[in-house]
Amino acid sequence: MLLFGIGPEHRDATMYACKHNLHRVKTTLRAQLSVRGTNTQPVLIEQISETGLDFLCDAGAQCRIMPEERKMPGPVFGVYVDIVFSLPNANRELRTRCRVLFCHRLSQNSYRFGCEFHQLDDADQALLQEFLQQAEVDPARIFHPVTGK
Repeated sequence: MLLFGIGPEHRDATMYACKHNLHRVKTTLRAQLSVRGTNTQPVLIEQISETGLDFLCDAGAQCRIMPEERKMPGPVFGVYVDIVFSLPNANRELRTRCRVLFCHRLSQNSYRFGCEFHQLDDADQALLQEFLQQAEVDPARIFHPVTGK
């Protein structure tokens, strides 16, 4: 896709939106997030696709994720987070490094981050694709709304 006349920050956001519109699955999967080797923090994966995920977090996590010079929501550049989560019926955790693309403030203490998978090994990618295929066939059966399993 050629995008002329817009800066790289808008081009990244636009390309993410195009990729993000691929098969997305709404979830309530619980995950653990770490930034630059810090302690893990619980987050909630709200949507997931083959190319990335959106997660919800509180203001404390948002402050740790956003670069020091940029605490306001909007496009994000050069920030990577490590996320660990389990898919329903999977016998192990998936570990991925994600590139953060944007941050939206939902309320005073609630934020949504959009991320693109940066490192996801082949076995984890296969588990994710199987999960997405199951979700397409039977969306009501893919997760438990409280435990994420």
